[in-house]
Amino acid sequence: MKHSDIKSVTMLGIGGAGSFFLAKYFLLFGTDVQGFDIKESEKTKELESLGVKIQYRNPDKGEKFKSDLLIYSADLPVALQNNVFKSNPAIKRYEVGAFYHLLINEFERKRLNKKEIDAFVKSEIAPLLNIDLSKMRYLAVTGTDGKTTTCTMIYHILKSSGFKPALITTVAAYIGDVQIDTGLHTTTPTAQNLFELINLAEKGDCTHIVIEATSHGLEQGRLAGLKFDNIGYTNITSEHMDYHKTWDNYCNAKSLLIREHLKDKGSVTLNRDDKSYEILSTLTSSYMDYSISQKARIQASEIVEESNRIRFKLNGVDASLQMLGKYNVSNFLCAVSMCLKEGVSIESSLRSMNNFTPVSGRMEILKNTPFVVIVDFAHTSNALLNALDSARNLKGKEGKVIHVFGCAGLRDTSKRYEMGKISRRYADITILTAEDPRLESLKEINDEITRGWEESENKNAKLIRYDDDSLNVKIRKDALLKAFSIAKEGDVVIVTGKAHEESLCFGQKEYEWNDIKEVKKILKEDSNISSCQS
Repeated sequence: MKHSDIKSVTMLGIGGAGSFFLAKYFLLFGTDVQGFDIKESEKTKELESLGVKIQYRNPDKGEKFKSDLLIYSADLPVALQNNVFKSNPAIKRYEVGAFYHLLINEFERKRLNKKEIDAFVKSEIAPLLNIDLSKMRYLAVTGTDGKTTTCTMIYHILKSSGFKPALITTVAAYIGDVQIDTGLHTTTPTAQNLFELINLAEKGDCTHIVIEATSHGLEQGRLAGLKFDNIGYTNITSEHMDYHKTWDNYCNAKSLLIREHLKDKGSVTLNRDDKSYEILSTLTSSYMDYSISQKARIQASEIVEESNRIRFKLNGVDASLQMLGKYNVSNFLCAVSMCLKEGVSIESSLRSMNNFTPVSGRMEILKNTPFVVIVDFAHTSNALLNALDSARNLKGKEGKVIHVFGCAGLRDTSKRYEMGKISRRYADITILTAEDPRLESLKEINDEITRGWEESENKNAKLIRYDDDSLNVKIRKDALLKAFSIAKEGDVVIVTGKAHEESLCFGQKEYEWNDIKEVKKILKEDSNISSCQS
């Protein structure tokens, strides 16, 4: 059925960015559009002014829709999705990102009729198709962990080498030296937000733009229209299984950066140490590889992590980074390789790192004595293992690692068990608390983490839990206070999962919270923490 022949559409989560533009697309045909959302927003108000009927609730169990098409948000609880599908088995359905991507592909392959093309253009679904890609060099980095750090390294190296780059990552956006207030809550912003940022970069006469790309952003068409001169992969480990279901699907989504977004003569950088290498290397005949464990074009060896730096050899030459985490050597190799393609020598990249400031909330040390306090974003199993491994290298001879963390609600549940196992294996004391439980029970989330913790080795490890989600942000603060109260000289307290983020979500409400700010505040206010605990 042609989109323009669809008479009625029901959209669940209609206030989301993708749903908003799809609703506008269908309205231009005169399609009857109705939707559901939990709360009113500027987007839902605008849609209502255009004639969309919106109910501010979740569909009831067994509720039936008189529609030709059902479009739903992947963020909806799985139980709710299943109830809706069961009650409306005959209605064709699409996840919003999947339909968005499908629509863009149909437009690019000229499969839309004139009426649909007009609606596509007027609804501004894919504004990036209008970008003149010759005005700047376009670089992108994707992977599970290390994307933000790698992008920031590339930006720093290019800027130190006389270029004027722009940067768009999880943490911040920069146009040259100027930080842009984006208010972004997703790694890859919407196509519409990206369009605005790219225009700012063009107006600022930037020579390069470095973009952090996610599997969601790639699969949902947020980068549609962009073709990159230079792309790099950090690693592809198990993450977002709630959305992608399998690692193969996840890797396939990441591979879209090569298959759909690489210019004809574009360059690719791959991590030979990662299992994705065997798959990604078959998608391009020309690529640069890097490794910290085997022979590669860009190779590190003899890596030694110290209290304030990492020493290693890069292609046989002495090198160092003023930061923590051995995995950052791998991130740096990716950055070096990509910058080589931009005309920056390995020697120049190394020199530029002498004044590199690590990304906020990435193995950030907030206190050195009498015990060490670190905040890190690690929210995947692989990132957590690496962070805790580095933390163990910083503790004193008799010191302990005290780990404060949790897992997010309504997100990939498969990693909770594994992260519990990792925490017990590498930490002496694990303190569980809230990390955006959303509509899930915090106690049940912590139960899943505890199951992994209990099945891991380290007989002397201790577990402390904070489960009362009615306390909202106070429960994370209480966990931090507990960690600092028991820390002794030589210990390392490491807080993971939130880092730079500015809120904690309980139920459907976002509460103001930032790990870095809160830890600094507690350390400053509590005089008992200023001295060694007895």
